[in-house]
Amino acid sequence: MNLRSLSRSRVFPRQRTTDVGVAVARQLLVRSLRQNRMHHVLAGCVSVVGFVLRNAADGETFEEAGRTLYRNPDRAKRVIRPEILSWISGRHARENDLCKILAGNDHVIGFAYDEDAFPLAFRLAADGIVSLPIPDLSALKAASRAAGIRGLSDEVLAAAVGEPLALVSMLIKPGRSMLHIERSLRKVKKDQLGRASQRLSSVVTMPSLDDLHGLGEAAVWGRELAKDLDDYRAGRLPWADVDRGVLVSGPTGTGKTTFAQALARTCRVPIHIHSLARWQAAGYLNDLLKAMRTAFRDAILGAPSILFVDEIDAFGDRETLEGKNEQYAREVINAFLECLDGVDGREGVVVVGATNLPEKIDKAILRPGRLGKQVKISLPDLDARIGILRHHLRDDCVSADLADIASRLEGASGAVIEQVVRDARRKARSERRPMAFADLLHGLPVRIVQTAEAFHEACIHEAGHAVVGYILAELSGSRLIASHVFREVGMDGSSGRTIMQQIPGRNIGRTAYLARITILLAGLAAEQVVFGHYADGGGGSDDSDLRQATLVAATMEISLGLGNSLVYLTSRHPGKVLACLQNDPQLRQTVARTLEVCFRKAKRIMRQHAKGHDCIARLLQETRQASVEDIEQALGPAQ
Repeated sequence: MNLRSLSRSRVFPRQRTTDVGVAVARQLLVRSLRQNRMHHVLAGCVSVVGFVLRNAADGETFEEAGRTLYRNPDRAKRVIRPEILSWISGRHARENDLCKILAGNDHVIGFAYDEDAFPLAFRLAADGIVSLPIPDLSALKAASRAAGIRGLSDEVLAAAVGEPLALVSMLIKPGRSMLHIERSLRKVKKDQLGRASQRLSSVVTMPSLDDLHGLGEAAVWGRELAKDLDDYRAGRLPWADVDRGVLVSGPTGTGKTTFAQALARTCRVPIHIHSLARWQAAGYLNDLLKAMRTAFRDAILGAPSILFVDEIDAFGDRETLEGKNEQYAREVINAFLECLDGVDGREGVVVVGATNLPEKIDKAILRPGRLGKQVKISLPDLDARIGILRHHLRDDCVSADLADIASRLEGASGAVIEQVVRDARRKARSERRPMAFADLLHGLPVRIVQTAEAFHEACIHEAGHAVVGYILAELSGSRLIASHVFREVGMDGSSGRTIMQQIPGRNIGRTAYLARITILLAGLAAEQVVFGHYADGGGGSDDSDLRQATLVAATMEISLGLGNSLVYLTSRHPGKVLACLQNDPQLRQTVARTLEVCFRKAKRIMRQHAKGHDCIARLLQETRQASVEDIEQALGPAQ
């Protein structure tokens, strides 16, 4: 940084600028100070202020604008020349020299590309540090008029929006003919379209949402967003009415990253792919925060665009932070929230967050206006698995019936299905021949075929869920959909599932929660009634019957006020609930009693409907599925 004289700020005769780029920069400086209620700076009071630029290339133009920022209200034809400091082009001053500059000048302006680039001494002395907006059409119009240039249409002038201000000064120049100014701006517009085409070239090679299968509500939301962005670009829809962020959750391998790329292709916008791990690779905390802010800044400069943040649960939840890294993690989350809010609303940037663990995300991140919309991508069903296979097969095995292979991939994610096709192609390629249907069979993951005894136990177990789920449907505030069993253990380790769907809009009290626990324990209860014992299929995993029943029972006691007291101890976050259970023996005893009561009730229902249960179990053994109509026929109308 070049050190200037340490004399007090000097007063010079005011000169009207004929540089449109400088006039635009001054417009933005004044606007930002007014928006941040720093009117005393414009009034010429003693002050130190810092400005964060969006584009480092505009540094010299803003420095020049800063020299004309202060105007003496008592002498309208004179201006105050402030001391200009810059940390944009790599120039630096020693801390002692900087302190002398700050002490020796009444008016100091600093410029940097990132707030953290300002030295500590400057930040301590500053009245405020303000982030500057991107030059917009209104600033360009006002600056052009001030330079005596009139008659440029908004359409032509808009070509200069987002361009370096030095280029604006060169193109829109007083004394230059209107014909040449318009011709130059149209060339800029043509160049912008070419650059946009280059940015989109990588997106065009990606699949669109219409090419993918099994995305469910995520695809529906994505298509609606594409329509909204088209209307936003055309000026028919304000940015305030566009969904600015979404959280996409689902098991590993369900295609959350692929969804974001397909979303960009469908919306015809560039995508910027990031993660906390990538930002952390930049170095220390300040480097991480700078990388994060740069990612958002780049997305804004390329707007409209999509900013994809993978594994967003890595930020953590401020409610559960502890240990020596708590302050570090808290600062990272706070900075991310600031980026999501955006000084100027991050107009044109849609943030897509992806996670396998939505319950571990800080609630503030999921607030409306940030990632307020949430969609889930589940493991693909049979039709979706057939579609995914067909998509990855492209022109291979065109006439093949993929239903059998898709059924054998029950519980597989889209990533696993893609790997099956990739392995099949590799086998055919190694043998120097076209891919055949047999190669797909060879590429299927090894499956565990259940013994006749194990399959019979699975049928008894799922029939138990079906019976109790049907009988207690109304009481539990849910409806039974269907039961399925698998002769082969699924990719997720399951041998069957019974699908219950909660009825929205229902008030859920203690009785309903107890009914839900009873339904969860019904599979084990059925095994106990029929065989005199139960196996290990009800526990052992995070989505097991026992874990879910335990969480519901504990949540009633420590979070919902539906247990033995009204005391609130923690939220229903699974990690917090389990932590309370591990640390509180009395709570474990209370939960155990609740589970035992519900288990006995499930066994009573099983004995009362033994004939219907046997009928459903036999149906599952023969057809591997039972619809709600089948279950109703076996048990009779629900009471």
